[in-house]
Order: sequence, then C-alpha cells, then structure tokens
Amino acid sequence: MDTKNAAPLVERLNDYLSRLSPSIAAKLAQGLERERLRGANGLPYDLILSSIRPLLANVGGSRIGTPGPERLFCMPFADLLVDRFDPTSSRKQIRRSSIAPVWLWLEKELLPDTLPDIIRRLVAQTLETDEAARGGTLAVLYATCSTAILAAVDAARRDTAERRKIERLLGGEHVLDDALEMARALSVASFMLAVHKELPSRIADFDEALVARVGEIYNEARHASMENGIYVPFAVMARLEEPWQILRLARKLVGFGNDAAVSRSGLAELGEIFLRELENIADTMSKRRVGTSDLDEMRAQIGRFAEVSQGFIREIDIRRCSDWGHRILAARARLSAAIAEEMSRFELELARALPLHQIGSYGKNGPRRPDVTKAPNFSRAERAAACLRFVTEVCPSVESIGAQAHCKTVHQQIETYLQSYEDGLIEELRRSKGAERANAQAYVDIVVGYREAMGAAGMAQTLRRRGQVAAAAQAS
Repeated sequence: MDTKNAAPLVERLNDYLSRLSPSIAAKLAQGLERERLRGANGLPYDLILSSIRPLLANVGGSRIGTPGPERLFCMPFADLLVDRFDPTSSRKQIRRSSIAPVWLWLEKELLPDTLPDIIRRLVAQTLETDEAARGGTLAVLYATCSTAILAAVDAARRDTAERRKIERLLGGEHVLDDALEMARALSVASFMLAVHKELPSRIADFDEALVARVGEIYNEARHASMENGIYVPFAVMARLEEPWQILRLARKLVGFGNDAAVSRSGLAELGEIFLRELENIADTMSKRRVGTSDLDEMRAQIGRFAEVSQGFIREIDIRRCSDWGHRILAARARLSAAIAEEMSRFELELARALPLHQIGSYGKNGPRRPDVTKAPNFSRAERAAACLRFVTEVCPSVESIGAQAHCKTVHQQIETYLQSYEDGLIEELRRSKGAERANAQAYVDIVVGYREAMGAAGMAQTLRRRGQVAAAAQAS
C-alpha cells in the first residue's frame, strides 16, 4: 500500500483505538504482545501499541502486557533508566536510548550463539506461563549478559583501538558507559528485582519497615558483590518522592545519625550525591555574569538548592566542623554572594523602567517626580517586572541559604521607591494632558502589574482605583 492511501487508514485506526476503554486497551496490548512472542506476522504491532499507550497510562498497577526478552533484560535496572541524562548528577543513570544498541551488541557480537538460545527458551516459558523455569532462565540471561559486557569493557580499557571500535559500533562513548552500568546492575539482578517486586513504585514516606527491608536486601547484595551492592539503594532512591530520605538507610546501617559516621561508611556515595548537587548549583550561579541570567531559571535553581539542603540536613546530623559541614557552608556562601550580586542591580532596573526627572532649579538633590514626557519603555518595564518576581518568590526560601538579610534590604528599597513613585504618578495623572496623560495612565498600568507580580493584589486594586479617580477629576 502506498503512503498516500495508507495515511487515511492509519488515521482511522488511531481514531478507533483512541476510543477504547483503558481495560479493553490493556487486554488488547496483552494479546498483541503474546502474538508477537509467538512470531505471528502481518499485524502492525508497533503502530497499534503506540496508539493505545496513552490509554494504558490510565491503568493502575504494574506495566501492562507480556514482557518480551528485551524488556525482561531491562527489569533489573528499570529504576535507573532516564529519558534525559543529567551529566551534573552523581546518581546511577542509564539512558533509555542505549537499550536497543546494547541489546543488538549482545545479539550480534558478544553472544551470537548463546543469546538466541536463551531467548527461545524465555519465549517458550513465557507462553507456557512456566514461572519457575523462566526464573531460572532469567538468572542465566542476567549473569551471561553481565559477564560478557564486563569482559568486553575490560578488554576495551586495555586496548584503545578496541574501545574506539566498540564505541563506533554502539553509537558513542556514552552508550558504552551505559552498557557498563547495565552490566553492574545485572550482576546483582536478583536483589534489584526484589526492590522492583517488593517496594511501591512511588514512596512518599520511606518508613522504618521499608528501611529495614531495603537494609536486608542491600546487605545481601553487598555480600554477593561488594562493589555493585550500591545499585540497590540507587534503585530505591529513584522511587522516593523525596530522594534524600535514602539517607535513612545509611543512618540505620551505620548506627549513627551524624555525617562523620555516614561519610566513612560504604554508603557515603549516597550523601555525596546531594553535596555535589549543591556544589554544582552554587558553582553555576557564582560563574554567571550579573544581568545576563535567566531569572526564572536562577529562581528554580535557588529553590532546588534550598529544598535539597533542607532535606539533606533533616536526614543527617551535619556538624559545622565536619568535612560535609564545611562543604555545605561554602556552597551556601557562594550562592548567597551570587544572589546578592544579582539583586544589587534591581533598584536601578526599577528606576530605568519608572523614570523620575528633577523639577525646579535646586540641583541634583532637588525634588523629583515621575517623568511622563515619554511613553514607557516596555522592554525595560518587563526586565524590572522579572526582577520584582524574583525578589518576591526567592525571599521566602533564602533563609536556609543565608541571603535573607540582603533580600529583605532589596525588597524594602523596591517598596520605598514604588510608594513614592505611586504618589507622584497619581499627581501627574491629575495635572497632565494629551500624550503625557496617556503616558501617565500607561505607567499606572505598569505599576499595577508590578504590585500583582509581588503578590500585593490589594495594593494593586487600590492603585487602580486611585488612578481612575485622578483621571476622572482631571477630565472634569
């Protein structure tokens, strides 16, 4: 069928499938995946499954469908998969996009004879619902794939030409790095699967019972592999709504709640994740040029710093004299300095957006009033609005960073300027005419927007009414 004729059919199929109920879509997905496992051809499996995937998202519980060999291969490290890799994070991450090239590498290069036989057995056992036999075959799959990848990576480390060959085959150095992460997680597959099976997919509170069970799984994994047992708490952390709660596991296993004990333990890596995130944020903020930052992004980073530092300190007793304590204080100092430096220009931005000019012949120290001889510069007005939003939204969260004093000072400077400007602006609205009157009204609208941006809806409404009264008095 040519593309021109196929397009309407695909559109009608998508329209029909989108109207299925979630439960019917789930049954359809299960049937399709079983048929694909049997090797049945002639059906557009990927097209149908992609059309009903939004419906499957509304079905509770575990993922719908009969898992094929590739999906079964991924189960031990499923909690570590990410769509967007964060190079600044110290967490264990595996790009979802790396699965296909690594699986193909195993099939075609590393295990060309062994893997097809394992796949045939897995398919047969899945279709026969022989869970015991499938469990044994999966154990062989995980151990075989892990050993093959680790051996290949070890050879690549010793031979630069071999490494480059593998990287070209996989599609990049990052895929080889992901393959190594997969292999290490597969080396403790049974313990990773225990996490997958026994723990909720999202954990709001990592309570004592869960901590105790994870502690058991981790100790067993660490006994099996001293180096790779750490993948268990990383998998658990991916399920926590507040990731720093994983430090409760460190506290329990170490037996002490202070940072010195945890930093010397085998779980120090868990604390380092949050410390490095704080340091990365502080370093990034301190290197920005004043006035060139995206204030919305900066505000988000400051909020993240406050959230992580508060969560980290809540879970671990941080001593000011310890290494971790020094690092947190140093990161706070760098971020606080960056915030203060950025905010030092805010009053000037406001003065540029809401200009004043001198009246009379008293020199530069004489009285000034709003300059309505020119229309507002809306580009400057928007820059000032961004500054006011920043101050308003950042101030409540900077106490844990140590920038609250400067934030309070800048907020007071802005408030003083606005109050004085508003009084003068209402007077200008009363006395001005023609274009200047229109300019004065435009400035009133801008200041009303500023008040709303600062969360002062009542003051904004009052100013709006004062402007209306002044305009009416001038007209009469």
